[in-house]
Amino acid sequence: MKLRIIIWLAACLALSIVAFGELWGRLPEWLSPHGLQQYGVFHWGVLGLCFFWLWLKRKQVYSNLPTDWARPIFIVVGVCLLALSLFLPRSDSFLVFLMLLGYLGVFTMIFGKAFIVPLVLLLIYGFSVGFPILMLKVLGEPSARLVTGTVTPLLNLFGLSVSSEGQVLNLVSITGEPLSATITPECAAFTSIGVFIALFALMTLDTRMTWKKVWWLFVLGLVGTWLQNIVRILVSVAAGYFWGKDALLAMHYNAAYVIFPLWFALFAFIYLKQAGWRSRTSRNADASSAAAT
Repeated sequence: MKLRIIIWLAACLALSIVAFGELWGRLPEWLSPHGLQQYGVFHWGVLGLCFFWLWLKRKQVYSNLPTDWARPIFIVVGVCLLALSLFLPRSDSFLVFLMLLGYLGVFTMIFGKAFIVPLVLLLIYGFSVGFPILMLKVLGEPSARLVTGTVTPLLNLFGLSVSSEGQVLNLVSITGEPLSATITPECAAFTSIGVFIALFALMTLDTRMTWKKVWWLFVLGLVGTWLQNIVRILVSVAAGYFWGKDALLAMHYNAAYVIFPLWFALFAFIYLKQAGWRSRTSRNADASSAAAT
């Protein structure tokens, strides 16, 4: 077993250097403050949580590793996954995903059917990256118009005199500074929704409940994620109204990193409560105490 793990790690290292050396050159740029602002933060969070989930389940995953080498069918599957990682078109958005897909291909060739759990986690991460890109192409402009039509009356309801021309919001700050803000397709919460769905999938893997509860919680989460994006835009425009253009821009770039985690923390609390997580934890603790005595 240890020999096969060493072989896999060595193969991953070689793959990283030979086939994906460009990634390591780009990584400092992607993780710089400017890069995180440009390319996003949340998909890195999803990737980190996938690795964290795998670390928490490491004993279970290790115990399920087969003692024999993979059967031919899994070697074929692994070769196919490796080929996809090497020959699919590359872009900055999917470069990390493709490298991890290559790791998974080698893993499948060595460990066979144990590739299922890593595959599910990789698909969850890939979804968080690919969903916003797909939705921007399919529903970008209509979604931007929907967001504009939603936030304009709400801002006026809260006492901010705002008019809209197409997808451009126009207002005058309390200091008399004219301001405008364009609602682009990127403002339509597709990134947040993709991240929410990915995190929701991780939660369902770890904490199970009935399908009936899963569906209504999923719908609640989608609605709440869209609404938290509306709140983000309202807060950003309100900041511009009270403190000027710089405040609007600062809130535009940073508010999501506060509002979305707060919203998801609330959602996670609701999810765990519906799953009876606290009661199960108490029962497990009581059972452990009883066994100890």
